[in-house]
Amino acid sequence: MKVVIAGAGPAGLAAAEALLSEDPTLKVEIRTLGHIVGGRACSWRLPDGRTEEHGQHVVLGFYAEMRALLARSGVDEATATFSNRGRLICWEDRDEAAHTMHFGSSSLRSLADGLAYSGWTAAEKAGFAEMFVRGMPEVIAGVPESLDDVCLTAWCLGHGMPASCAATNAFRASREAQLNWPGEISAYAQLRAVRAAGRDYATSEALFPAGGMSEIFWEPIVARIEALGGTLRRWSAVDGVRRDGDTLRGLTFRAPLPHDPAHPWTNIYPPLAAEVEDVPVDAAILAVPPGVFGGILAADPELAGLAAFAGVPQITSIAPLGMHVWHKNAVTVRHQTVVFGLLPPLAFVLDNKPIYAQYRDDDRYGACLHFVGQESGYEDLTDEEMLVRSLASARKVPGFEGMDREGVLDFKVIRNRAPHKRYFNAEPGSLQFKPHCKTPIEGLFLAGDWVRNELDFPCMEAAVRSGRQAAREVLALLDARRATRSGRAA
Repeated sequence: MKVVIAGAGPAGLAAAEALLSEDPTLKVEIRTLGHIVGGRACSWRLPDGRTEEHGQHVVLGFYAEMRALLARSGVDEATATFSNRGRLICWEDRDEAAHTMHFGSSSLRSLADGLAYSGWTAAEKAGFAEMFVRGMPEVIAGVPESLDDVCLTAWCLGHGMPASCAATNAFRASREAQLNWPGEISAYAQLRAVRAAGRDYATSEALFPAGGMSEIFWEPIVARIEALGGTLRRWSAVDGVRRDGDTLRGLTFRAPLPHDPAHPWTNIYPPLAAEVEDVPVDAAILAVPPGVFGGILAADPELAGLAAFAGVPQITSIAPLGMHVWHKNAVTVRHQTVVFGLLPPLAFVLDNKPIYAQYRDDDRYGACLHFVGQESGYEDLTDEEMLVRSLASARKVPGFEGMDREGVLDFKVIRNRAPHKRYFNAEPGSLQFKPHCKTPIEGLFLAGDWVRNELDFPCMEAAVRSGRQAAREVLALLDARRATRSGRAA
């Protein structure tokens, strides 16, 4: 039996590995738009060997399924990642100072660490503690879906947090969790994240990749999939769904043009060839971003008319933004973790000089900064304006004083505006639009952090778990078909 997976991001790769691990007799093929795997968590090498990333990603303590997948694929977490030991640095505008934050290994420890945060007043800490005490029972009970219509700020204020806290950069970072919300975030989505962290993790460490994500994370998973008998077809964009009534019969694909290996296609969706390839399947998983699936629906009114997909066109997304800066001067205070609270749109920065092996001993670079954020509201800023603005903001942080424009050796702004590069926007009210993994078309399944899943908030772990859930659904369907055929034969 043949299963085709469209998309080679965390969800698609996790689905393929799960299918082949459970049933090696399956013919599993992954198809991806370009030549780079990792989806919206990908990286690529420049001709001179330097690495560029779609965005700064981290592996958090509760990423159990993702870490297990990496381990099965031979990725040594100790050498492939760099730990921040639960420590973050926040720049607060109101007192013009950098403050250390730490997140403990349990909910109570995190409360204690939060109360120790030097960027808040005693009254604000008391209000934070009140919010924690009043709100945690609701979180522990499971977080009701009705909270999706409530923004995080309103929920926090309603549970006792002082309004002055909402104006701090420390709170702004919580509201902009995973760096991809331009405004308010759904209280449901963020509290689900809090619940997962408090329930699943034994450490608050943020593990930063010690190199390009595609190279050290995703390609080893591809190697495992191929060792299990699966295949990866690059340069193949899913174009449509072919069905017979309510049963899936195949997917159609077209080749992207031009085939330029040096182009990561971060800003455009590449033009596609006119020739259509019809691929018959027994089952398929669309592990693509909502904008890509929305394009398929737009071209197929009958499919778009199904009630299960009615909300997909209403799903909003945002353009994550990144900027790499290679600088001759060094960061003199080794923060070795994310510094946040900088001027938007690039409010977060990490120095990869001590983290990436390729930069660590390279005397050409004093610092290799990676700024990240999201572009909404700042689309008109030129690359040069983005650079000058971000460096000026970073220079206020102790240790970053040498990050002037004159010392910049090279820089690159990564804008991710195309549908296949945008992030699902977990704004208030978005939950009602999310589809389920199992669709009304028998044999067609969806996967990704924008599809309803056990975590229900956007992150790589949610994508991995969604992919594995889709694999379980596929296996159940194929088993049922085998049983039906066996019964008929008997």
